[in-house]
This record gives sequence, structure tokens and C-alpha cells, in this order.
Amino acid sequence: SAARAMNEAIGRVVAVTGSNATAELTARHTTPADAPTVGKFMGITTPKALIIGLVTEVCEQALGATANRADFRKVARLDLIGEIVAGKFSRGVTDYPTIGDSTAMLGERELRIVYGRPSGDRAQIGTLQQNPNIAVHMDIDHMVSRHFAILGATGVGKSSGVAIILQKILETRPNLRIFLVD
Repeated sequence: SAARAMNEAIGRVVAVTGSNATAELTARHTTPADAPTVGKFMGITTPKALIIGLVTEVCEQALGATANRADFRKVARLDLIGEIVAGKFSRGVTDYPTIGDSTAMLGERELRIVYGRPSGDRAQIGTLQQNPNIAVHMDIDHMVSRHFAILGATGVGKSSGVAIILQKILETRPNLRIFLVD
């Protein structure tokens, strides 16, 4: 289910390279919601943090072949995007995973930590595509204190996304000056 607990391990780390990790998937999935697929989030439990990874590839790797068949293992490749330490999410990873660390799909509780909670500095800009029960928030002050860009292919909704973000920024900070190039 979407509220899956982090202690239900579905795999273990078998490789770490820079900002990526590979997890061997050892558990079977009873529903599509349980399965690690491209675009979903997995957590890697380390002694110091819960590292958040975005699944970018799921595949089978051949381990070897006998005369009658090949043996395969299922793996998920993850982009490491951040970590949860003491109940707070931060981008980037300071404590990298090691071989054998446990992996699990992120539960609703962890996704809420990653995507923020409403506050005076945060505005809701939508809901998470993977789980519409989770509101996605942005930190207004953090966003407007630096330059940023919204990029994507034609027709993916960049202009609509920018309109929503600008509306939320102006609701929160009505006296703010904005320079927009579209």
C-alpha cells in the first residue's frame, strides 16, 4: 500500500557510484503499488540517515548460465537525491550507503517529509503524481532568493507550472517584483 512502512525491506544495496546506487531486489511484490518502477522513490537505511533515491531503471541482470537456463537477479538503479536525518529532509547525500544496506519503497510518512508541510514559508503547488494524498510544497523564500529555471519538452506543462508557482509566490509575497522570460 502507499502507506508501506520503511522496515519492510525489498532489497539491498549492491553498488554505489557517485550519486547513484544499485539495489538488488529480493522481495516479491503483491500489487503494482508495491513494485519499484521508474519514477518511484526508495529509501536506503544507513546507520546515520535514510537516503532517498529516485528509481531511474529496473532490469534483470544475468548472473551466469547453465546448460538449460540463465540465472538472473532483478535490480533497481537509483539517483540519490537527498537524505532524511532526525526527521528532516535535505538535498544531497553526506553519508553514502554501503554494500548490503537495506532498501525499501518510501512510505507516505517519508514522502510527506520529502515534499514538505504547509507553513508560512511554504506554499502548496500541487500533489504528488505517485500518491495524490501527498501535497507538494515549495519554500517561497528559498525559491525567490536565487535564480531558477523550469525546463522541459514542448507540451509537458511548463507554462502551466510557472503560472501556478507565480500565483503561489504572489499570494504569499504580494509586494514581490518578478522578472519572467518565457
